[in-house]
Amino acid sequence: MIVSWLAGLRQAVSSKLTIGIGGLLALAITSGQSLLEALEPPVLPALAAGAPLDAGRWRIVLHDARLTTQSRPDGSPAPDGAQFLALDLDIANRSSETDNSFVRVLTVDPPVEGLQPNPTFWLLRDKAMLSALQPGLPERVQVVWRLTPGAKAPERLRLIVTGQTFKPRDNLLAAPGWFNPKPVAAAILPVTAAEAKP
Repeated sequence: MIVSWLAGLRQAVSSKLTIGIGGLLALAITSGQSLLEALEPPVLPALAAGAPLDAGRWRIVLHDARLTTQSRPDGSPAPDGAQFLALDLDIANRSSETDNSFVRVLTVDPPVEGLQPNPTFWLLRDKAMLSALQPGLPERVQVVWRLTPGAKAPERLRLIVTGQTFKPRDNLLAAPGWFNPKPVAAAILPVTAAEAKP
């Protein structure tokens, strides 16, 4: 009786130790991976102006970045004489649905002091504000960031492009979709000076 009780106790202690050691090992491994990722940021491929990039859900081509006094592509200047940073790009929605997540494709990194974080997207075809992109229809788009008055305009603009991957079945609902947004490329574009006022 005592022998079987001791055997049961030994087995219980052994399994708890195994579970505890396994948990500590898993914690150590994930902590180590997190530390390595924090210490060594991934080196992103460089994206040149005019070069196409497959960013999963999106196919994009960055063009020129410039300072302007126009808040929109129809040529009307801002009434308060503000300055803006404008970027032209070609973008195509490669998914099968109309989508508006293109607003998260570009990130200014490092942030530029005085540059609003959320730009406005304009459809150059009809000079209208862009709210969603149709599937399979490439568009020329202008992205416009406002500079706060007195802010120093950057000489170069570094942009991080975020892509997504398609999964035929996701882990939660077993439905197809675009997932795992992550940086896929970095571009450094020279910023040309604002056009001269007439």
